[in-house]
Amino acid sequence: MTKENETTNPDQQTSTPLDGATDEPIQEKTADFFSRSQRRQEQQHQQQQASQAQVAALPTPHRYTVPAIAVGLNVIWWQQPLIYHQVWQNAGNWQIWSLVAYSIFSAIALGFLVKTRFARADWRVWASLAASLIVIFNSQLRSRFEVLALLLLFICFLLILPFQAFQLKNPLGLAGLSILLTFSVPICINYLANNYVEPDFLKQSWLLVFATAFYFTPLFLPTAKGRKLGLITGPLFILATLILEGFSPIAFLTIAVALAAYCLTFIRPLTYQIQPLVVIFGLVVTVMVYYH
Repeated sequence: MTKENETTNPDQQTSTPLDGATDEPIQEKTADFFSRSQRRQEQQHQQQQASQAQVAALPTPHRYTVPAIAVGLNVIWWQQPLIYHQVWQNAGNWQIWSLVAYSIFSAIALGFLVKTRFARADWRVWASLAASLIVIFNSQLRSRFEVLALLLLFICFLLILPFQAFQLKNPLGLAGLSILLTFSVPICINYLANNYVEPDFLKQSWLLVFATAFYFTPLFLPTAKGRKLGLITGPLFILATLILEGFSPIAFLTIAVALAAYCLTFIRPLTYQIQPLVVIFGLVVTVMVYYH
């Protein structure tokens, strides 16, 4: 028995330190992982606070920002030639006038978001979006599932856009905004007017996607990041214009307006106030010239 004890006790004595030695590095690695994760979260939070403070320090946009965006967006949505002539033949249709009311309220909501530089959503944004919902659910628009889904998607995107938790203040969020601005209301108008969506309408609408991404870049990201992103969205817009229009006077006029708008982003701080007016003017010119 004594020999067995003498043989087993050394094993037990040597096994215990080994187990402890293997546990300590694991605990240290786990603690180091959580500490790095916490530091990363703190850095992201500090960056968000710095970005919010930088945006809040910018001059307030022009007082005509909201009406200009509301009127300009409705001109953009309702002007396109594939829907313009047939829509007003059915102007007595309740669906058309309900969609007119929806487009007005949603454009007003976007105008207030632009005025706050997409940094926060005040009660006026919520009131405008609530009015859009009331229009949808108190009209026959709710009976068309395709139309209802697309209009509700646009409202939901505008609702969550200013909240930092969803992290949409980036190029991905700008792309989503550009696509929804281009296709949500116009597709619904086209569908209600013709009972289908024409493929040519979808093809020629892509120019407006690139135009919206370019012009809304300084509004969506009003800091230096927005000017750097403009070096990507601008050439894409110019390339799309040349592909669809070729080297025509319309293309050169569209590109000239775009270049002038981009140059204005470097003249500060005055352009921080008039930038929304320049953006909506450039988009309206693009639509009026291209969709003729």
